[in-house]
Amino acid sequence: MRSSNHLWLMLITAAGLLLTGCTGDLAAIAPSCTPPLALPTVTPPLPTATLTPTPTTTPTPVPTISLGFLTAPQLTATVTLTASWPRPTPTPELWTLPGRVIPEPFGVNIHFTQPDPGEIELLDAVGFGFVRMDLFWHQVEHECQGCYDFAAYDQLVAQLSARGIRLIFILDYGNLLYGGGDAHHHAAGRAAFARFAATAARRYQGQGIIWEIWNEPNLEKFWHGPPDPLSYARLATETITAIRRVAPTALIVGPATAGFPWEYLQALAATGLYSKLDAVTVHPYRFDEPESAWSDYAQLRTILDRASPDRKIPIIAGEWGYATVEGGRPEQQQAIYLVRQYLSHLTADVELSIWYDWRNDGLDPHDPEHNFGLVTADLTPKTSYRAAQTLVATLAGYHFQRRIPLADPADYLLLFRNHERVALAAWTTGEPHSVTLPALCASVESVDLLGVTQPLTAADGGLDIPLTSAPGYVHWCQSELLTRLALWRPVDSINLISSAGAGDVMLEVKNPFYAPVQGSFEVLVAGQVVGRQYVNAPPAQPLLVHVPVSVTLVQQRLLPATVSFITPDNLPLQTAAIWLMPGE
Repeated sequence: MRSSNHLWLMLITAAGLLLTGCTGDLAAIAPSCTPPLALPTVTPPLPTATLTPTPTTTPTPVPTISLGFLTAPQLTATVTLTASWPRPTPTPELWTLPGRVIPEPFGVNIHFTQPDPGEIELLDAVGFGFVRMDLFWHQVEHECQGCYDFAAYDQLVAQLSARGIRLIFILDYGNLLYGGGDAHHHAAGRAAFARFAATAARRYQGQGIIWEIWNEPNLEKFWHGPPDPLSYARLATETITAIRRVAPTALIVGPATAGFPWEYLQALAATGLYSKLDAVTVHPYRFDEPESAWSDYAQLRTILDRASPDRKIPIIAGEWGYATVEGGRPEQQQAIYLVRQYLSHLTADVELSIWYDWRNDGLDPHDPEHNFGLVTADLTPKTSYRAAQTLVATLAGYHFQRRIPLADPADYLLLFRNHERVALAAWTTGEPHSVTLPALCASVESVDLLGVTQPLTAADGGLDIPLTSAPGYVHWCQSELLTRLALWRPVDSINLISSAGAGDVMLEVKNPFYAPVQGSFEVLVAGQVVGRQYVNAPPAQPLLVHVPVSVTLVQQRLLPATVSFITPDNLPLQTAAIWLMPGE
């Protein structure tokens, strides 16, 4: 759904991201709009990424075509499938927003309603929890006004539902029956679009679909006119109202902005739109490494928490990928970035990560728009396909618990728990090296980026874990000690505190044992304890622990902090990396 020759859009988008303040039309739209926040200023030990120099041959990706009238040629292929990985059995709980249990937080964008032979099986074999796909208004309502034809989408919904894969349907674009691409700029067109959205929501009610309103409305190409947050808020509000009438529990998200256009996002906050959405979606495309988006998510979290102080609005990364082109980023690098994008999003409180793209859109090896896929145009799996499959297979059923801080902020060590089993994911954005962890097991099983396994044996009282740019995994031995290590997690990695420096850090403890677990949680900033709370976690039930914190604020906007769980036996690795962000 991409097209070439979008370098000019890159320049427009870049210019838009540099805007600050509320001026002109935005001031009239949102009188209470405040100047955009400065990007958070961070200091060690906040994780930083070693950035890759910006290529000169690859334009900034710009997603999805406007009205969808352009159809890519359908290519067929004979596909040799790998075995499907076990996936969770769908339950009513899965029809909420996803949690952090693998593979639920991961998905991929697709561009088909009728898959080629073997394609749906190939996609299913990865184990994705979600796919994102356009639900084109002009394709559903095309014969006459009020005449809807969902046949092609019915087949897609049925095929994905049978495999336990949930859909994000993008409600998007114009309709020739109501004036074409700018139908949504007029009252009659907006009303017709809202009726179309409500009809779709009623038809697929109860099937776990997430409804996204439009795609990248902050780009003129997709908005079919100058980007206007008030106009988008008007369309979104009418659409939300129509959907809620027929499907009160529908999950509705937006605005699916290209990048982080701060003035646009803050203007939407001033309209009150975020309080009507179940989650906010963004497309964080960039040339830099995936970890570089972290500060953007922190700033977005601040905007959302200020707009909705009584409800945490989830963040979804609805579209983001890296193209493989000759002379540019190779397949191995795409595979590494895919896994790091998925995993680093877990540490940034991003609830759902949708990779762009499932399949290459064309055959030109030099055109970035043709090379975002996990598989080629003829459905040959790329290295990134194998990396995604390995990630899901290795961590299927594991819940992300916390990031364990290491001496070097460029090092990432993520802890996962699956009942009594514990696993790690580890990589670095710096130079390759090893870290030594306490020898809690005599030996462990390591899994590399593409699924090659080998044992690691503890020596001299420690276990050496190699760290490279490619994430690897470690399965610990099963023991009561390891289960105790992983029974708690911060509810949020980014915690908003007041401008006076006071706030709460919330932690969840799930004690699977028959006796209480006791200890104290301490929150530290720059080595100083700024909050402490004793806990006596009862057996067999989750416990939420609020740790009051009080810090002295300095000029920086974001304070790196750690949480330590101090137990009577001083169990190691009982730490988590978090951040405190001052609010108003």
